[in-house]
Amino acid sequence: MYNRLAETTLKTGEVMEVGVISAPDDVYAEEIKKFLGHKPGNFKWHIERCVTESLDALGTHFYVGIVDGKIITNIMTVEHLGIGILGHVFTTPEQRRKGACKGVMAHQMDDFRARGGQALYLGTGYDSHPYHIYSSFGFKSVFPESGFMEYYAIEDFDNQYFAPGEVHSKCVEWHDWPQMTALTGLVDGDYLRIVAGGIYGPTNFESGFLQFKHDLETGETYYDAKLLASSSGAIVGMGVITWDRRWRPHTAVLDFFVHPNFWESSTVLLSAINLPDAKVQCYVEGASEGKANALEEAGFHCEATLKNQIQGDGQGMDVLIFAR
Repeated sequence: MYNRLAETTLKTGEVMEVGVISAPDDVYAEEIKKFLGHKPGNFKWHIERCVTESLDALGTHFYVGIVDGKIITNIMTVEHLGIGILGHVFTTPEQRRKGACKGVMAHQMDDFRARGGQALYLGTGYDSHPYHIYSSFGFKSVFPESGFMEYYAIEDFDNQYFAPGEVHSKCVEWHDWPQMTALTGLVDGDYLRIVAGGIYGPTNFESGFLQFKHDLETGETYYDAKLLASSSGAIVGMGVITWDRRWRPHTAVLDFFVHPNFWESSTVLLSAINLPDAKVQCYVEGASEGKANALEEAGFHCEATLKNQIQGDGQGMDVLIFAR
Protein backbone atom coordinates (compact mmCIF):
# COMPACT_ATOMS: atom_id res chain seq x y z
CA MET A 1 0.00 0.00 0.00
CA TYR A 2 1.28 3.47 -0.93
CA ASN A 3 0.58 6.48 1.28
CA ARG A 4 1.50 9.97 0.15
CA LEU A 5 3.04 11.94 3.02
CA ALA A 6 4.09 15.34 1.69
CA GLU A 7 5.83 17.37 -1.00
CA THR A 8 9.22 19.03 -0.64
CA THR A 9 11.31 21.21 -2.93
CA LEU A 10 14.83 20.10 -3.84
CA LYS A 11 17.78 22.47 -4.13
CA THR A 12 17.28 22.49 -7.91
CA GLY A 13 13.72 23.74 -7.52
CA GLU A 14 12.22 20.38 -8.49
CA VAL A 15 9.21 19.24 -6.49
CA MET A 16 9.61 15.82 -4.88
CA GLU A 17 6.69 13.81 -3.60
CA VAL A 18 7.41 11.89 -0.39
CA GLY A 19 5.48 8.73 0.33
CA VAL A 20 5.74 5.36 2.02
CA ILE A 21 5.19 1.93 0.49
CA SER A 22 4.18 -0.60 3.12
CA ALA A 23 5.10 -4.08 1.97
CA PRO A 24 3.83 -6.32 0.54
CA ASP A 25 2.67 -4.21 -2.39
CA ASP A 26 1.89 -5.66 -5.83
CA VAL A 27 1.87 -2.25 -7.55
CA TYR A 28 5.39 -1.19 -6.52
CA ALA A 29 6.98 -4.64 -6.02
CA GLU A 30 8.95 -4.74 -9.26
CA GLU A 31 10.00 -1.09 -9.02
CA ILE A 32 11.34 -1.54 -5.49
CA LYS A 33 13.20 -4.72 -6.45
CA LYS A 34 14.78 -2.94 -9.42
CA PHE A 35 15.63 0.22 -7.47
CA LEU A 36 17.39 -1.77 -4.74
CA GLY A 37 18.65 -4.51 -7.03
CA HIS A 38 22.27 -3.66 -6.18
CA LYS A 39 21.82 -4.89 -2.60
CA PRO A 40 23.85 -8.05 -1.95
CA GLY A 41 23.01 -11.54 -0.73
CA ASN A 42 20.47 -11.86 2.04
CA PHE A 43 19.51 -8.18 1.87
CA LYS A 44 18.16 -8.87 -1.63
CA TRP A 45 16.57 -12.08 -0.32
CA HIS A 46 14.55 -10.06 2.20
CA ILE A 47 13.58 -7.34 -0.30
CA GLU A 48 12.41 -9.79 -2.95
CA ARG A 49 10.30 -11.68 -0.41
CA CYS A 50 8.80 -8.82 1.58
CA VAL A 51 7.36 -6.97 -1.44
CA THR A 52 5.29 -10.00 -2.45
CA GLU A 53 4.49 -11.79 0.82
CA SER A 54 3.92 -11.11 4.51
CA LEU A 55 6.91 -12.09 6.64
CA ASP A 56 5.24 -13.05 9.91
CA ALA A 57 4.34 -9.77 11.69
CA LEU A 58 7.37 -7.80 10.42
CA GLY A 59 6.49 -4.35 9.10
CA THR A 60 8.66 -3.32 6.14
CA HIS A 61 8.28 0.27 4.95
CA PHE A 62 9.96 1.89 1.94
CA TYR A 63 10.00 5.67 2.30
CA VAL A 64 10.50 7.05 -1.19
CA GLY A 65 11.05 10.35 -2.95
CA ILE A 66 9.36 10.58 -6.34
CA VAL A 67 10.13 13.10 -9.12
CA ASP A 68 8.28 13.01 -12.44
CA GLY A 69 6.69 9.70 -11.47
CA LYS A 70 9.98 7.92 -10.76
CA ILE A 71 11.54 6.88 -7.43
CA ILE A 72 14.82 8.75 -6.96
CA THR A 73 15.60 8.00 -3.32
CA ASN A 74 14.67 5.42 -0.67
CA ILE A 75 14.93 4.77 3.07
CA MET A 76 13.69 1.42 4.38
CA THR A 77 12.64 0.54 7.90
CA VAL A 78 11.79 -2.88 9.30
CA GLU A 79 9.73 -2.66 12.47
CA HIS A 80 7.79 -4.52 15.13
CA LEU A 81 6.19 -3.24 18.34
CA GLY A 82 7.80 0.19 17.99
CA ILE A 83 11.37 -1.08 17.48
CA GLY A 84 12.97 -0.70 14.07
CA ILE A 85 16.06 -0.87 11.89
CA LEU A 86 16.74 1.84 9.31
CA GLY A 87 18.62 0.85 6.17
CA HIS A 88 18.88 0.73 2.37
CA VAL A 89 19.39 4.48 2.15
CA PHE A 90 19.97 5.07 -1.55
CA THR A 91 19.62 7.94 -4.03
CA THR A 92 20.21 7.62 -7.76
CA PRO A 93 23.60 9.14 -8.69
CA GLU A 94 22.14 11.97 -10.80
CA GLN A 95 19.88 13.11 -7.95
CA ARG A 96 22.45 13.26 -5.17
CA ARG A 97 23.40 16.39 -3.22
CA LYS A 98 20.03 17.97 -3.92
CA GLY A 99 18.54 17.33 -0.47
CA ALA A 100 16.38 14.39 -1.59
CA CYS A 101 17.49 11.91 1.07
CA LYS A 102 17.30 14.42 3.94
CA GLY A 103 13.87 15.50 2.71
CA VAL A 104 12.59 11.92 2.83
CA MET A 105 14.25 11.18 6.16
CA ALA A 106 12.59 14.13 7.87
CA HIS A 107 9.16 12.73 6.99
CA GLN A 108 10.23 9.16 7.73
CA MET A 109 11.28 10.11 11.27
CA ASP A 110 8.03 12.03 11.82
CA ASP A 111 5.98 9.10 10.57
CA PHE A 112 7.91 6.63 12.75
CA ARG A 113 7.21 8.69 15.87
CA ALA A 114 3.57 9.26 14.90
CA ARG A 115 3.04 5.51 14.63
CA GLY A 116 4.36 4.99 18.16
CA GLY A 117 7.98 4.24 17.26
CA GLN A 118 10.32 3.97 20.24
CA ALA A 119 13.78 3.02 18.97
CA LEU A 120 15.62 2.83 15.64
CA TYR A 121 19.01 1.28 14.87
CA LEU A 122 21.29 1.63 11.84
CA GLY A 123 24.81 0.93 10.67
CA THR A 124 27.10 3.30 8.78
CA GLY A 125 30.73 4.39 8.68
CA TYR A 126 31.83 6.21 11.82
CA ASP A 127 32.47 9.95 11.28
CA SER A 128 31.39 9.64 7.64
CA HIS A 129 29.11 12.08 5.80
CA PRO A 130 26.06 9.83 6.37
CA TYR A 131 27.02 9.47 10.04
CA HIS A 132 26.69 13.22 10.53
CA ILE A 133 23.39 13.33 8.64
CA TYR A 134 21.98 10.68 10.97
CA SER A 135 23.39 12.57 13.96
CA SER A 136 21.41 15.63 12.88
CA PHE A 137 18.22 13.55 13.25
CA GLY A 138 19.08 12.46 16.80
CA PHE A 139 21.02 9.24 16.21
CA LYS A 140 24.12 8.58 18.31
CA SER A 141 26.81 5.91 18.45
CA VAL A 142 25.85 2.84 20.50
CA PHE A 143 29.40 2.87 21.88
CA PRO A 144 32.24 5.39 21.36
CA GLU A 145 33.59 5.79 17.81
CA SER A 146 31.07 3.34 16.37
CA GLY A 147 29.02 3.54 13.18
CA PHE A 148 26.40 1.35 14.88
CA MET A 149 23.85 4.02 15.83
CA GLU A 150 20.67 4.24 17.88
CA TYR A 151 17.78 6.69 18.14
CA TYR A 152 15.33 6.72 21.04
CA ALA A 153 11.99 8.50 20.80
CA ILE A 154 11.38 8.04 24.52
CA GLU A 155 13.57 8.76 27.52
CA ASP A 156 15.27 5.95 29.42
CA PHE A 157 14.36 3.47 26.69
CA ASP A 158 16.66 0.62 27.73
CA ASN A 159 15.47 0.54 31.34
CA GLN A 160 11.81 0.65 30.32
CA TYR A 161 12.05 -1.81 27.45
CA PHE A 162 14.13 -4.38 29.30
CA ALA A 163 12.33 -4.02 32.64
CA PRO A 164 12.11 -7.35 34.52
CA GLY A 165 8.93 -9.31 33.90
CA GLU A 166 7.45 -12.67 33.01
CA VAL A 167 9.07 -14.54 30.12
CA HIS A 168 8.36 -17.31 27.66
CA SER A 169 10.36 -19.15 25.02
CA LYS A 170 9.58 -18.91 21.32
CA CYS A 171 10.85 -19.87 17.89
CA VAL A 172 12.62 -17.31 15.70
CA GLU A 173 10.27 -15.29 13.46
CA TRP A 174 10.86 -12.52 10.95
CA HIS A 175 9.45 -9.82 13.23
CA ASP A 176 12.11 -10.64 15.85
CA TRP A 177 14.71 -8.94 13.62
CA PRO A 178 14.61 -5.42 15.19
CA GLN A 179 14.05 -6.76 18.71
CA MET A 180 17.09 -9.02 18.43
CA THR A 181 19.15 -6.04 17.28
CA ALA A 182 18.07 -4.14 20.40
CA LEU A 183 19.31 -7.11 22.45
CA THR A 184 22.64 -7.63 20.67
CA GLY A 185 23.26 -3.87 20.80
CA LEU A 186 23.36 -3.81 24.59
CA VAL A 187 26.49 -2.19 25.96
CA ASP A 188 26.08 -3.89 29.35
CA GLY A 189 26.18 -7.63 29.92
CA ASP A 190 28.48 -10.41 28.81
CA TYR A 191 31.14 -9.74 26.19
CA LEU A 192 31.15 -13.35 24.93
CA ARG A 193 27.62 -13.74 23.58
CA ILE A 194 27.04 -16.00 20.54
CA VAL A 195 30.21 -17.64 19.26
CA ALA A 196 28.52 -19.26 16.24
CA GLY A 197 27.13 -15.88 15.15
CA GLY A 198 30.28 -13.93 15.90
CA ILE A 199 28.55 -11.78 18.52
CA TYR A 200 31.07 -10.35 20.97
CA GLY A 201 30.08 -7.24 22.91
CA PRO A 202 27.53 -4.76 21.50
CA THR A 203 26.88 -5.82 17.91
CA ASN A 204 24.69 -4.60 15.07
CA PHE A 205 22.57 -7.63 14.10
CA GLU A 206 21.04 -6.05 10.97
CA SER A 207 22.81 -8.30 8.47
CA GLY A 208 23.54 -11.01 11.04
CA PHE A 209 19.85 -11.72 11.52
CA LEU A 210 19.32 -12.27 7.81
CA GLN A 211 22.12 -14.83 7.67
CA PHE A 212 20.76 -16.41 10.86
CA LYS A 213 17.19 -16.59 9.48
CA HIS A 214 18.37 -17.92 6.13
CA ASP A 215 20.43 -20.63 7.82
CA LEU A 216 17.47 -21.59 10.00
CA GLU A 217 15.24 -21.96 6.95
CA THR A 218 17.77 -24.09 5.06
CA GLY A 219 18.50 -26.22 8.13
CA GLU A 220 22.17 -26.50 7.24
CA THR A 221 23.82 -24.72 10.17
CA TYR A 222 21.74 -24.78 13.33
CA TYR A 223 20.43 -27.86 15.12
CA ASP A 224 17.97 -25.70 17.06
CA ALA A 225 17.38 -22.07 18.03
CA LYS A 226 15.04 -20.46 20.53
CA LEU A 227 14.41 -16.96 21.86
CA LEU A 228 13.40 -15.69 25.30
CA ALA A 229 10.69 -13.02 25.18
CA SER A 230 9.31 -10.85 27.96
CA SER A 231 5.62 -10.13 28.47
CA SER A 232 6.18 -6.71 26.83
CA GLY A 233 7.33 -8.35 23.60
CA ALA A 234 11.03 -7.58 24.05
CA ILE A 235 13.49 -10.29 23.07
CA VAL A 236 15.63 -10.70 26.18
CA GLY A 237 17.59 -13.83 25.30
CA MET A 238 18.67 -16.04 22.43
CA GLY A 239 20.10 -19.53 22.29
CA VAL A 240 21.36 -21.74 19.47
CA ILE A 241 22.80 -25.21 19.02
CA THR A 242 25.38 -25.88 16.29
CA TRP A 243 27.60 -28.85 15.58
CA ASP A 244 31.27 -28.39 16.32
CA ARG A 245 32.68 -29.03 12.84
CA ARG A 246 35.83 -30.53 14.33
CA TRP A 247 33.96 -33.26 16.17
CA ARG A 248 30.61 -33.65 14.37
CA PRO A 249 28.46 -35.64 15.10
CA HIS A 250 29.96 -36.32 18.52
CA THR A 251 30.05 -32.78 19.96
CA ALA A 252 27.70 -29.81 19.64
CA VAL A 253 28.10 -26.22 20.86
CA LEU A 254 25.43 -24.38 22.84
CA ASP A 255 25.48 -20.58 22.59
CA PHE A 256 23.15 -18.39 24.58
CA PHE A 257 23.02 -14.77 25.66
CA VAL A 258 20.51 -13.23 28.07
CA HIS A 259 19.93 -9.65 29.15
CA PRO A 260 21.42 -9.08 32.64
CA ASN A 261 17.92 -8.46 34.07
CA PHE A 262 16.79 -11.94 33.05
CA TRP A 263 19.55 -14.39 34.00
CA GLU A 264 17.34 -15.90 36.70
CA SER A 265 14.78 -16.71 33.97
CA SER A 266 17.31 -18.19 31.55
CA THR A 267 16.37 -21.75 32.53
CA VAL A 268 13.14 -21.15 30.57
CA LEU A 269 15.25 -20.60 27.47
CA LEU A 270 17.60 -23.53 28.10
CA SER A 271 14.77 -25.98 28.75
CA ALA A 272 13.16 -25.02 25.41
CA ILE A 273 16.26 -25.74 23.33
CA ASN A 274 16.37 -29.20 21.78
CA LEU A 275 19.73 -30.71 22.68
CA PRO A 276 21.14 -33.47 20.45
CA ASP A 277 21.99 -36.93 21.71
CA ALA A 278 25.67 -36.04 21.91
CA LYS A 279 28.12 -34.17 24.08
CA VAL A 280 27.18 -30.49 24.32
CA GLN A 281 29.69 -27.79 25.26
CA CYS A 282 29.12 -24.13 26.09
CA TYR A 283 31.71 -21.36 26.31
CA VAL A 284 31.37 -18.93 29.22
CA GLU A 285 33.49 -15.89 30.00
CA GLY A 286 35.01 -16.16 33.45
CA ALA A 287 33.09 -13.25 34.96
CA SER A 288 29.62 -14.41 33.86
CA GLU A 289 28.13 -15.83 37.05
CA GLY A 290 24.61 -15.65 35.65
CA LYS A 291 25.45 -17.83 32.66
CA ALA A 292 27.48 -20.30 34.72
CA ASN A 293 24.69 -20.66 37.29
CA ALA A 294 22.10 -21.26 34.56
CA LEU A 295 24.22 -23.98 33.01
CA GLU A 296 24.76 -25.72 36.33
CA GLU A 297 21.01 -25.73 36.95
CA ALA A 298 20.59 -27.33 33.52
CA GLY A 299 22.98 -30.16 34.41
CA PHE A 300 26.19 -28.83 32.88
CA HIS A 301 29.55 -28.86 34.67
CA CYS A 302 32.75 -26.91 34.12
CA GLU A 303 35.33 -29.18 32.55
CA ALA A 304 38.09 -26.76 31.50
CA THR A 305 39.39 -23.19 31.70
CA LEU A 306 41.04 -21.46 28.75
CA LYS A 307 43.32 -18.75 30.16
CA ASN A 308 43.22 -15.31 28.49
CA GLN A 309 41.30 -16.83 25.58
CA ILE A 310 39.71 -13.59 24.30
CA GLN A 311 40.33 -9.87 24.52
CA GLY A 312 37.43 -7.75 25.75
CA ASP A 313 37.47 -4.15 26.92
CA GLY A 314 41.21 -4.08 26.40
CA GLN A 315 42.04 -6.99 28.68
CA GLY A 316 42.36 -10.74 28.48
CA MET A 317 39.44 -12.89 29.58
CA ASP A 318 39.38 -16.48 30.74
CA VAL A 319 36.81 -18.70 29.01
CA LEU A 320 35.24 -21.61 30.86
CA ILE A 321 34.04 -24.69 29.00
CA PHE A 322 30.86 -26.19 30.43
CA ALA A 323 29.68 -29.57 29.19
CA ARG A 324 26.81 -32.01 29.48
